[in-house]
Amino acid sequence: MRENKAVKASEITEREYSYLEDKPSMISNPEIKTIEDKNPVEVTPRKPILITKALIWRYFLLAYKVSSKKPFEKTQESLANIGTIINYFVRDPEFLKSPNLVKQVGRSTLQPSLSKGLLIVGMYGNGKTSIMRALSMMFSHYDMPMRFKSVSAHGLVTKYETLSTPGDKDLFYERYNCKALHIDDVKKEATASNYGKREIIRDIMEKRYDNGLMTYLTCNYREGDADGNVGDALMEFGERYGEHIYDRLFEMFNIIQFKGSSFR
Repeated sequence: MRENKAVKASEITEREYSYLEDKPSMISNPEIKTIEDKNPVEVTPRKPILITKALIWRYFLLAYKVSSKKPFEKTQESLANIGTIINYFVRDPEFLKSPNLVKQVGRSTLQPSLSKGLLIVGMYGNGKTSIMRALSMMFSHYDMPMRFKSVSAHGLVTKYETLSTPGDKDLFYERYNCKALHIDDVKKEATASNYGKREIIRDIMEKRYDNGLMTYLTCNYREGDADGNVGDALMEFGERYGEHIYDRLFEMFNIIQFKGSSFR
């Protein structure tokens, strides 16, 4: 992905970029609004912003610098990683051709789809968390339709351990029953022990599966795996959360392999 000064017909224009700065709310279906006073006035909204790959790329770079406190490191691998994710969020069919998309695990042939969530697997420190965190920040700030809540698996368990009543626990699970949720660094969190042993990530995944909600996960390869065995990384889900969760991975997610070594 390159930054070109010349604006192509399919890309966002400088005028539209300026409008975005002034009016950060993304309006996909603008309607005539009225001013609530004695004499309602019809206001015709300005032309809505078209959410393109050029737009996402430009604002991703800004959000990444803010959230990570450093510029996005552009390597062949990192550009392929972020390019795959941007194609997914703008619903570009090119996503289905991405070399980062895992289409075979063992004897199972996977069926990628833009209607599924994302399960991003990669080496420790190669940008999974920072990319998703920056996208979550950007989508939320500009109120884009693909916005999602981002939390860490460790943070979820820590939060659960502070709960003291059954009602608190019900509210806890309801909070993470949102339309779109990203859970970072799954499989590495502790098992909750608040009033009995609980696998919080398993519980949340089951509820989200039952409700057909969009979920994004990021995780590392199995501890000690230097070769990047995606199938083995997925097997850990079955070992940790149960075979039924392992089976549901392929229904719920596109499996994405982030290439490249650690930036840390």
